[in-house]
Amino acid sequence: TLLRRAVVMRRVARIPALIRRRLVPVLPRRAESAPLVLLRHFIRREERLLTRLWRYGLIIAVSALSIGFARYVTAAVSYREIGDVFLYGAATAARVVVLVALASLIWVPVGVWVGERPRVARAVQPLAQFLAAFPANLLFPLAVMGIVHYHLNVQIWLSPLMILGTQWYILFNVIAGASLLPGDLREIARNLGLGRWQRWRRLILPAIFPSFVTGGLTAFGGAWNASVVAEVVNWGNTQLTATGLGAYIAQQTAAGDHPRVALGIVVMSLYVLVFNRFVWRPLHRYAEERFSLGG
Repeated sequence: TLLRRAVVMRRVARIPALIRRRLVPVLPRRAESAPLVLLRHFIRREERLLTRLWRYGLIIAVSALSIGFARYVTAAVSYREIGDVFLYGAATAARVVVLVALASLIWVPVGVWVGERPRVARAVQPLAQFLAAFPANLLFPLAVMGIVHYHLNVQIWLSPLMILGTQWYILFNVIAGASLLPGDLREIARNLGLGRWQRWRRLILPAIFPSFVTGGLTAFGGAWNASVVAEVVNWGNTQLTATGLGAYIAQQTAAGDHPRVALGIVVMSLYVLVFNRFVWRPLHRYAEERFSLGG
């Protein structure tokens, strides 16, 4: 019995030590971190509150501006004309899409050829950047004379003026992308005996795709801006007008019709936002996820 009592007493004596061993690492940490936990909880709650207030305030502000803009426009413009303006936007959008596609077909192969030759790239890339900054409207009189002299279709032949100054963004971005292609990858493709199409599909296009998306997006936005001066061209007493949103904005600006100018600008902005949201942003995300050389 004495032995049992001694064993029991030793076990009982160990209980405070066991409790202390369990609680000491926890209690001080909890006691020290409690203010920090409360502070973090308070900050998170305030952040959520501020986020909600900002979101609701933004919704209210946008709604108020939209209602005010709608009243401002509809006081001077009929609903039928508003529908026509959206159709003008569709015509300009079709031109922009076709022109960017054609410019890509031309300048992507050229850019790849230049980018694979460093000496040529060092000479051509500054030239392409200069052409991108060159005021293309200085060449518009030549276009007017050509269209009038050869009796060309205005709806078609005014369109290239929209891409005249922005196509170069595709070129020098593709040159930059092709220049970054590692030489060992080219050597591997050569050793594997890939044909021209296989080489383009498996090596070149994935390598330049992120740069092409950047150049295409820039050219796309620039073509929309250029439509305002390219769809209505004046030279002396001759005026050539193509049907489109750019022509609508230019004509209403010349007439000083502020509600219609505002309507045209908002419709153009909506078209650009829709294309950016549903075309260019997914392409940019896809390029980053699938074709980034650094990834």
